[in-house]
Amino acid sequence: MLLRLIRLARRVRARREVGLTLVALMLTIAIAGNAVCFYSFEHAVNPAITWGDACWHSVVSVTTIGYGDYSATTVGGRLGTIVFIILFGLTSFSLFFGMMLDWASTAVSNAQKGLRRAMVHDHILIVHFPSEQRVRQVIEEIRSDLEYGSCEIVVISTAIESLPFEVKDVVFVRGSSHDINTYQRARIEACRMAMVLSPDYGDRNSDAIVAAAVSVIDRVKPDVHIVAECADEKHLPLFEACNCDSVILGMSIAGNLLVQEVHDPGIAQLVEVLTSNRRGTTLFSTAVTESGVAYIDMAKSLHDHAINVLAVNRGTQSNTVLEGLRSQIGDRIIYVSAGRVNWDSLRARAGC
Repeated sequence: MLLRLIRLARRVRARREVGLTLVALMLTIAIAGNAVCFYSFEHAVNPAITWGDACWHSVVSVTTIGYGDYSATTVGGRLGTIVFIILFGLTSFSLFFGMMLDWASTAVSNAQKGLRRAMVHDHILIVHFPSEQRVRQVIEEIRSDLEYGSCEIVVISTAIESLPFEVKDVVFVRGSSHDINTYQRARIEACRMAMVLSPDYGDRNSDAIVAAAVSVIDRVKPDVHIVAECADEKHLPLFEACNCDSVILGMSIAGNLLVQEVHDPGIAQLVEVLTSNRRGTTLFSTAVTESGVAYIDMAKSLHDHAINVLAVNRGTQSNTVLEGLRSQIGDRIIYVSAGRVNWDSLRARAGC
């Protein structure tokens, strides 16, 4: 008999919802049973006692508060208290709230370990965790942007068991970047954009891992804006088969900048300012929605409004010489400014 009870207890713990329901049912029966006994026996002695008084007596008794405003005086009422309150009520009450606290503790622990579904919306995904310093730097840049600064961020990785830092509105989801279920828990259907970092800058296979993650993201949500990091320029063909909006050659850019700084000191300082949201003016881009506008005239006019046009991207070509170049729908104009401005606002300020 004892063995059967032990096995039953194990099954109840394993099936938490069933166990919680059974304990809640026991607690309800204990409160209702004692209320019926108390009213049936005590009302005969004291007609002033109502059903409300009986229920109140049961609740304060089972919670061990016991105000003392009511107590059983008859034999039947006292037996009801012993059976329904002492034997069943106190036991089920302790079990019920113990299970609730255990459930809440488990939920918090699973959330910290990235095992639960992220409760986020219109967020930014950061896929992979190459290092704490790298991820924190990316988060700080996002937070410094006026448009995206308040966005929630979800970090996806299997390299860590929980985030080694606490930042407001940054959530961790533990799982493979190649598993669709991971992105479902990260609520990719509601995300704004995805940034896929290189998982290991010293691993030659990291670019293949990044490209595969991009493919999975594109499969789950084809319309999401994806920016991926590529460590080796030779691996760019891996991303040609992926629907990746932008591929950043971080190592190549850093190498170019090192060489440039040797010959022309000061360029690295300017690039650091222009590419950071935390200092001075910043590089921005906006889509061109109108054809036939002379870029050179527009650039001259915008200069008086502290907006410096640097280039126009047309397809894979970046045009830094604007003389004779006219706008086409689909171009992206690159400019330096204190804030992000759309094409219509640029046209209005330029007056052309």
